[in-house]
Amino acid sequence: MQSLIRLARMLKLLSRRLTGLASNTPDTPMIPGENRGFYSSPIGYSVFPGRGAVGVAVLSSGSRVYVLMRSVYGGRNAFAPVASALAASGLDVRIRIVESSPEPIARELLARGRRVVVMYGVTSPAFLELAGEIHRVSRIAPTIVGGPHAAGAYWQVLRLGAAAAVVGDGEIAAVEVVERVAEGMGLEEPPSNTAVRSGGRFKVGPVALASLDDYTPHYPQLGLYPPIEIMRGCSYRCRFCQVPWEFKSQVRFRSVGSVAKAAADYVAAGKREIRFIAPIGFAYGSEDLRTPNPAAVEELLSSVRAVGGKPYLGSFPSETRPEFVTPEILRVVRRLAYNRRISIGLQSGSDMLLERIGRGHGVDEAVRAAGLALEHGFTPVVDIIFGMPGEDEEDVVETVKAMYRLSEMGARLRLHHFLPLPGTPFARIPPKPLHPLYRRAVLKLLGRGVLEGYWREQERLGLEIYCMTALDPAPTREPQPLRGSERLCSSVWKAIAPARLEPYSGVVEGLEHRA
Repeated sequence: MQSLIRLARMLKLLSRRLTGLASNTPDTPMIPGENRGFYSSPIGYSVFPGRGAVGVAVLSSGSRVYVLMRSVYGGRNAFAPVASALAASGLDVRIRIVESSPEPIARELLARGRRVVVMYGVTSPAFLELAGEIHRVSRIAPTIVGGPHAAGAYWQVLRLGAAAAVVGDGEIAAVEVVERVAEGMGLEEPPSNTAVRSGGRFKVGPVALASLDDYTPHYPQLGLYPPIEIMRGCSYRCRFCQVPWEFKSQVRFRSVGSVAKAAADYVAAGKREIRFIAPIGFAYGSEDLRTPNPAAVEELLSSVRAVGGKPYLGSFPSETRPEFVTPEILRVVRRLAYNRRISIGLQSGSDMLLERIGRGHGVDEAVRAAGLALEHGFTPVVDIIFGMPGEDEEDVVETVKAMYRLSEMGARLRLHHFLPLPGTPFARIPPKPLHPLYRRAVLKLLGRGVLEGYWREQERLGLEIYCMTALDPAPTREPQPLRGSERLCSSVWKAIAPARLEPYSGVVEGLEHRA
């Protein structure tokens, strides 16, 4: 089925190119300064720059689309795969990344009769911060919102007025949305991998899985060189994590050839340190998705070194699970990679709690992995999450013991506080304040210099994220807040609804009257 979808897109692209060649329509006359800051994406742009375009077609002047990509927290690189997909699509687009509200630029372009699409990619904290801006921008231009929050709570994004929320692979969604705008079509029916709101109802489009090799992980024309995504999806079912619940757990790998070609571009641009993005870095090329494939990892790292790159694997953002830390994989990574830290996900020091949250391993596996890392010359960095749902005092005591045990071995600890992320089985469970035993352990371990992480900030963010879910937990016609959440969330709602969540102000007022 996926191959048929891909073939249909190729035929449509070929038709678009041939039509443009036959018509030889002149390009849109330039307005002085209009294209400053935009990258012009040529039709027929080769997926790998330097190999040459496979053809040049010119569409009618009315079909050009100006795409404004809103960078959040300086995260320009997040748009690289989408920009790559648009460039390879055959659409006539101008792409610009903006560091602040795109509203002024969008208004200016629209006043000149141009077609505009605004794109956001948001985590839950970014959504809470930018909700007001998204609402304002959506009033004037088609706005597509992707990222983890949009995938997990698409209805919240759409209630703000966004034209579409991305609920799957963004490369495919972005191309289909921009294509409809270019052709003057509406979004009453959702494109692939998106959700829309039409006639008061929410509609989710068909799922289409992208092949990572179809798009470059970088976009040199705008200076975007993010860590190279080598794996998408996860076959485990951790109940607190968004990744397994996206993409229907379909795991895909980028081929070694694709990685090597991209890495060569990075090196040519003076960026020799090559980092990877993967839910489980040491799972690259795994055939059963439960055990590592040292030969595949060796081929991956060797291919990067062969083009002059310095690969990093197993450290952020390509952390690993305890089961994948083996002597064989560590020998390969030690010989070929440049990192000397290995990030290992433990999450809790309680075997009972690990079972309840669906981790699929125990504490001893993580301690063994940390010991192996140390034996092979690495510093293990072990992740711990405070305040998991169902955590009782016995679990806390066991976790504190594990923290001391690991730190005494020579491991570092990266601490987190539970976040009830949208789209996960734990999304509707409120976070708990940090347990006093954790506070005491943190004070002692801070003095030893073995702690890192953002657990303090996450304790506050967790409540805000939960309260957003409690305010609008499901894609009902109107928001139906979770019963009993007023006691915990009323002050949060009052603080954020008027300024950032205007469409929800009436709901919050109604809850106040009910209380």
